[in-house]
Amino acid sequence: MNRRSFIRFSALTVVAAIAAYFLLKFDRVVRRMIVVDTEALKLNGEAIDRFMTDAKKEFFWDRFSFSKKMFICVQHFLSSLGLKVAYHHKYVQNRSVITGQFLLSTDFFLNKMDSSQPVTYIGFFNPYKTGCSNPFSSIRFTA
Repeated sequence: MNRRSFIRFSALTVVAAIAAYFLLKFDRVVRRMIVVDTEALKLNGEAIDRFMTDAKKEFFWDRFSFSKKMFICVQHFLSSLGLKVAYHHKYVQNRSVITGQFLLSTDFFLNKMDSSQPVTYIGFFNPYKTGCSNPFSSIRFTA
């Protein structure tokens, strides 16, 4: 390897590392996933920020190992390009877990899943810390 090839290879490696840092940052990817999945809802921009900080406090992201986080980031990048590679269904499952946790932390289900109403963030949903709610209490039966 001559000097010119080494400099090209080094510069390419540095550019690739910087690009990977910005493309594969898990917090940014999760934020983008939630924004895309809830774009039909009237969400306050602060709700996602509060969810992200509360999820860190509740150690929610610890259930995802480093390799699973990188898997989600790579799959998100590839699916945003329109590519579906192997294990895409696993990515969709992990994405649904994250988006579902966010929606459970809002009043979306308490408002009967009405997308015309504004959705507000209540607090991080933890079934062991949150009181029981009756999902049928808002339904009126007529006989």
